[in-house]
Amino acid sequence: MTDLPQRICPGCRASFDRMPWALDRDLQASPECWHAYGQVSMFGTEHAEQLMPLHQLAVDAYGAQHAGPPTPEIYVTFSLVGLYLALECGLDGPAVRAAHQRMGKPQPGWPTFGPPADPGAVTVADVLRAGAVADSVAGHTAQLLLWAESVWQTWSGRHAEVVALTGRIFPGEFAAG
Repeated sequence: MTDLPQRICPGCRASFDRMPWALDRDLQASPECWHAYGQVSMFGTEHAEQLMPLHQLAVDAYGAQHAGPPTPEIYVTFSLVGLYLALECGLDGPAVRAAHQRMGKPQPGWPTFGPPADPGAVTVADVLRAGAVADSVAGHTAQLLLWAESVWQTWSGRHAEVVALTGRIFPGEFAAG
């Protein structure tokens, strides 16, 4: 614990104890939120057999929830396509990762995705508390699934664009199940 005040993440709006260090990449996130994401990822690595299939879902939920400058647009686009493929089409983490690799560089005509007005009620902080802090694989899994669904729903006004983009990139390959 530090004597520094709380900081609200500009992306997901979660509140964290302020840390006296800087973010190591350009994202619409506070250093504390990025650190929480690192802890969630580390917990997943420590329990790789159970949690690694869900890692891509965490990557995509974080990327979509932290949209807006300075987060690169490609992160947001890939994250939204990943959430669609996982949550609506039923692909597992390795299949979503493979799809991301096939997406390549952004093309002219791809939509841009500014952040939604509400980032969602569930954040990486909730996954951290339910998983790593509680030392619970089941808690991590349940909260991660809630987080991903919450983030995907915040983008409901843009779902049709994500589906259309996915269809252009992968014609005839994926459909919501």
